[in-house]
Amino acid sequence: MKLITVILTSLLCMTACSSNNNAIQKAKNVAFHEYVITQKIEPVTRVSRFRFQAWSSLTDEFIILSSSHKRKFLIELAGYCPDLRWTQAIILNRLNTATLNARSDSISTVEAPQIQCRIKTIYPLTVEQLADIRAIDNPKKDQTDEEESGDTQEQTSTETNSK
Repeated sequence: MKLITVILTSLLCMTACSSNNNAIQKAKNVAFHEYVITQKIEPVTRVSRFRFQAWSSLTDEFIILSSSHKRKFLIELAGYCPDLRWTQAIILNRLNTATLNARSDSISTVEAPQIQCRIKTIYPLTVEQLADIRAIDNPKKDQTDEEESGDTQEQTSTETNSK
């Protein structure tokens, strides 16, 4: 009986999470837009000497591309790009292999290379801005870290007081 209750509770939670997932993704998209505006990050139309090294997905409309360990870019796509958050690899469709261009280059997933998601805007990021973007993407992790550091401080002070 307990097993059935646990399974039903798990299924209910998964259903609730999947319906909330769309709202969470929209909220993240809004948060990324607001961050760019408040930080006054100027978009660029082209990145010269762009050598694709790594990427990470934020939502189905935003990703981060790396040209080197120091050159990171927040990429806003022109609308929803299906399965971008779940793919293992992406394809950069570029007109020129040495540059990355907004409004003409696109991104595809390996699973659906025929669907090309056009790059709308390119925002160059500093190390601090990248950290802020990551914090927006993973707010629960940051809160957990703060709670853990608070717990550590409480434990330390308790140990000190008991000695």
